Amino acid sequence: MNHPYQTQSTATNLRKRAELLGRLRRFFDERGFTEVQTPVLCSETVIDRHLDPIAFPLKLPGKSSAQWYLQTSPEQSMKRLLASGIGSIYQVGPVFRDGELGRLHNPEFTMAEWYDVGADYERGQQLLSDLLVRLLDCEPAESVSFEQAFKTAIGLPLFESSPADFGRWAVENEIVDTEKWSSDWDDWVNLLFSERVQGMLGWHRPTIVKDFPASQAALAVVSENDPRTAERFEIFYHGVELANGYHELLDANVLADRDRIANQQRVLDGKSALPTCNKLLEAMRNGIPASCGCALGLDRVVMLACNATNLREVVSFAAERA
Repeated sequence: MNHPYQTQSTATNLRKRAELLGRLRRFFDERGFTEVQTPVLCSETVIDRHLDPIAFPLKLPGKSSAQWYLQTSPEQSMKRLLASGIGSIYQVGPVFRDGELGRLHNPEFTMAEWYDVGADYERGQQLLSDLLVRLLDCEPAESVSFEQAFKTAIGLPLFESSPADFGRWAVENEIVDTEKWSSDWDDWVNLLFSERVQGMLGWHRPTIVKDFPASQAALAVVSENDPRTAERFEIFYHGVELANGYHELLDANVLADRDRIANQQRVLDGKSALPTCNKLLEAMRNGIPASCGCALGLDRVVMLACNATNLREVVSFAAERA
């Protein structure tokens, strides 16, 4: 039986996908980046409150069985390569996230990730805009701060509002049934952003949302100009998030603290803690060059380029048919 998304147009979309992959590689090759290939199966993984790696026991000859992880992103391996002095690098390949399935999600998807050595925050955003122009034949991106995008869509001042303020607004606007949905500030910010802000972004041209709250810095540095914010950015087009970028954190001690907090949050969320990513911490202590890094969901880019409405229209076999 044919899957409803496996239509004659799928073949056309897959040919477009191949063309876009060629454009992406030429874009980075022209700029002197080296294409790399890192393992999708590793003994460690980047720790994130919201991203769940697919884990399973693996036994190697002469060693006891241990937990290994399909990578949610090639970040930790690519940063270890940066420490070797390889220079600016990029990679295109599969990544895996447990529990993700829907119109814009699949447990396995294709990510393009790159690190521009020596790039500052502004150059990182410019490179992302230039790449989307090349891939989607669109106008250059405009930019807006996270705080301003939030205020425009929600009407509440981001940093001055409390969980109670967000809760009242969410109930009044029928997003949740109770103000007690969460007592966590970031939970409310993430909910309101996904439900009301994101869908307004990038309808005329791609929109870069920059200066995320410092509590959502992940692996980005905190801004020296405004310590409430981090030098993290995401790009949206037609209301779809396409990429996430950081002016990269270089301090291993700060990362260790963030990992500890993220694991505490995971446990409170009912998830298991993840092991310390010692290999990445060691590389950072040995010295990783300053860079701006970014990860782009290629399947979503192909979806927009093909005027498709579901990722299943632009991949060979989604999870239901894999």
